Amino acid sequence: MKKTKTKTKTTKPSAAENDRLTAGNQRNTKLLIALLCIGLSAFAVVPFFFMGQSEKGGDAFELRMPTTHDMFLHYDQMRSFYTGLAAGEIYPRWEEDTNRGFGAPTTSYYPPGVYYLTSACYAITRDWLRALLDAHLVMMIAAAASLYIYARQVMGRGAATAAMTAYIFLPYHTADQYQRGAMAELLVFVWMPLMLLFGERLMNAPSQARKRSALFSIAGLAASYGAFLWSHPPTAYQFTLGFGVYVLVLSVMRKEWKGLVAVGVAMALGIGLAAVYLLPAAIEQNLIHKEFISETWPYHKTYVFVHDLYNSDVHSGFFKLIDWIWITGTGIIAVAAITVLWLKRRALDSALKQRVLLWVILGGLASFMMTRASMPLGRLIPKIDIGVFTWRMLAITTLVVALIAGAFTQAAIVAAARRSSSERLLFASLAAFIIVGGIGLSAVAVARPAIEAPVFEPETEHFNSATIPSSAPADPDELADDVPQAELATEENGEVVVEEWKPQHRVVRADLVEDDELLVRTFNFPGWTAVVDGQQVPINTSEELGDMEIELRSGLHRVTLDFLETSVRRTFRIVTLCSFGLLIAIGFAPLVRRTRVA
Repeated sequence: MKKTKTKTKTTKPSAAENDRLTAGNQRNTKLLIALLCIGLSAFAVVPFFFMGQSEKGGDAFELRMPTTHDMFLHYDQMRSFYTGLAAGEIYPRWEEDTNRGFGAPTTSYYPPGVYYLTSACYAITRDWLRALLDAHLVMMIAAAASLYIYARQVMGRGAATAAMTAYIFLPYHTADQYQRGAMAELLVFVWMPLMLLFGERLMNAPSQARKRSALFSIAGLAASYGAFLWSHPPTAYQFTLGFGVYVLVLSVMRKEWKGLVAVGVAMALGIGLAAVYLLPAAIEQNLIHKEFISETWPYHKTYVFVHDLYNSDVHSGFFKLIDWIWITGTGIIAVAAITVLWLKRRALDSALKQRVLLWVILGGLASFMMTRASMPLGRLIPKIDIGVFTWRMLAITTLVVALIAGAFTQAAIVAAARRSSSERLLFASLAAFIIVGGIGLSAVAVARPAIEAPVFEPETEHFNSATIPSSAPADPDELADDVPQAELATEENGEVVVEEWKPQHRVVRADLVEDDELLVRTFNFPGWTAVVDGQQVPINTSEELGDMEIELRSGLHRVTLDFLETSVRRTFRIVTLCSFGLLIAIGFAPLVRRTRVA
């Protein structure tokens, strides 16, 4: 009997099934990249909060952190800022506890952006160390994500992931946390890639199809730049100079000038978004001892390889690190210029080659401006000293070097597809040098010293010399530490009771047997207003301490003190509100148009 073979019929997946499989794979890939972003960020950030040597000992897994340059400042200011928010202020401007209780208009001059973040984290955790950990982790994840999103415009996923990894671990980025404690500056790593992203989109040749996306890009650039200014104006100013050159060169390359107008409009809107903080700080700078910063850290004495303001051996290791970061970063930028743009012009497509050229120009300009050779040019740039330290531009070169790492990775992938083993080895080696070298330098020169550093302990007293009113003593150490919150000039003339004492609102009840002066332990600074029994009265300024003096007649009085807006602050609050309304209108306009068309 003859056996018959049966053939199994296979059916090919339909086009719909293929689409579903492709979509599923893309979702899985995006999820993997997101998890990698979070994991690498946690690996870079979290160990810091288990470092530092304490004389008291303690559990190895107990939250703590090593002492850094600026954390003493931030720790007190972020707690004061939260106290102001808890008291009902949307934008707390007065730091209550600093300068032995005389206070200071700290966040009228120091950018408050990062303190909104720490306050949100504290509101959830109710623990300041945990709030700091969460805030640092959020900033690192956001910075890594923004870099990845920007890099993906001209690179594949693998190359963009390599750039993201480099961005996380390059030593200046980690040094801002592990050695400097520069929380506000850490936020700038979020905004720089986003400014490049939206700025480049606006520099595309205009067409009907791009008009809607142009509105989104204007809103995106304005929001990014406004947030940058809220976060850290010194670095924002430095990046603005480089970004201006960047878009000018891009306009020449693309022969597109109309995009410059859109970029200018977006950045003007960004300034409007930050106007409530930025412009009063600039206009009212004569109300404080503004010379403290310029005299303590003169800009033109902070070039790399100079550091003659710091003779102490305490910071010698840090400034050697700064110099080495500049050397390696500048070297990588030079290698990128030679290798990618000259020797191997076929390794990258035209869009990425154009970006690499722009990144090299941006990074090369930043590297040059950090050297003494840039002094003649720097003296021609208005307000260049806003940056305070020239080496803050290492944030810009960090961005550029990370993007170059991605470009080298993309070149290696392209070379592998073309089966060019020599090019693949060259570019893979260069990318590995940046990423592995960055991780190694961060581990050895940045994180390792933090292990041996003393554990952070809050200061018993917090002083802020930079924002002391000009009518007060320049040295806060001269302030008396035994002055009550409120008292009469002649104690025997009556009784004073403090009924309410909030950062920007105080209520005092005074019962006088004779006319006298009420002395209030708060610097008299423009904005403070006194109301006695429902009538506004003038506040005099003490010649000795710069605090408040209010004349009272005999009898029982209720004195209310409020820190209110000046006309300048009120004007620019309105500017910020109008700018925010315009931002929303621009951002949602394309959605409204699309709905109408549908």
